[in-house]
Amino acid sequence: MIRYRFAAAAGSSLLLLCVCASETDVDTSRPASLQTDRATLPPLIEEGRVAYGTYCVGCHGEAGDGRGEAARFLHPKPRDFQKANFKFSSTRSGRLPTDDDLRRTIVEGLRGSAMPGWSLLPDRTVTALIAYIKTFSQKWIDAEVAAAIPFVEDPYRARTDKSAAIERGRAMYHGYATCWTCHPTYESTDRINDYLQAMDNPTRDAWRSNLFQAEAKPNAEGEIIFPPDFKRDFVRAGTDLEDLYRSIAAGITGTAMPTWVDSIAYTKPDGAVLTQRSDLWALAYYVQDLIKQRPPKLAPGAFAVRDRPEPIGFPSATPAQQPVTTEEFFEE
Repeated sequence: MIRYRFAAAAGSSLLLLCVCASETDVDTSRPASLQTDRATLPPLIEEGRVAYGTYCVGCHGEAGDGRGEAARFLHPKPRDFQKANFKFSSTRSGRLPTDDDLRRTIVEGLRGSAMPGWSLLPDRTVTALIAYIKTFSQKWIDAEVAAAIPFVEDPYRARTDKSAAIERGRAMYHGYATCWTCHPTYESTDRINDYLQAMDNPTRDAWRSNLFQAEAKPNAEGEIIFPPDFKRDFVRAGTDLEDLYRSIAAGITGTAMPTWVDSIAYTKPDGAVLTQRSDLWALAYYVQDLIKQRPPKLAPGAFAVRDRPEPIGFPSATPAQQPVTTEEFFEE
């Protein structure tokens, strides 16, 4: 990890050493050439350091270890840039993300977490942040540059009626990928066995006790996390079809979610094709359909904000009890 030192100036302020204006930016996709001498720090990295101190340090920490001042109040925890286990990327699980992946996370944020979308930042600033983040881990120097997974042709895109895609995805979810080992199932056990049999997988007699709920799993940092219940939980990397395809195909680094793009195709010995890479799109359509089934943010029949005027009370008065309902509120 590259550490930078600053000289203290009078009044406890920090004296930032200037970068020579004649220096040019360097390719930071693989920062092997970066040096620890602050006087020769490339301008782009210096810009990233300044921006990091403004926008990121409170959560991710000065050392990039995910232990900023606010981190203790947050769940999930901020990303540890020293470990460089980036969950949401277009590369295969366990590989470093591309610059486009990092840019997407910075600009769009992660839903249901404390990571906001920084869409108002200039492109140059985002590029500088990406370059600076890479200075926290040796992985960016030692690891091979990873390519993004392929986006195969979507055979359903031109169809107005997506029901065939959704039904195919339902069969893949329950019968081939068996996503319900971590995520909830959305079918009866009898129906799951029908899907398993159709996909040449053995049927089951025993099931986990919380089959209709998400199964808690430890991530790479030992933190217990829950895979999303698509009918109620946030999907952090986005709910657009391409976002869902990317997460399914590439997998989620540091979690039990594997890379499916290399293992989804299966042809029987007699030559019959059971699954192929295009079935990744079917899975994406099915998951997106589950997300669309969520109750509205304010459930039907529940009170609205304007239905509950707050009565004016006095210190000696007992506030009137307001009626409550048992409906749950959900957010996409």
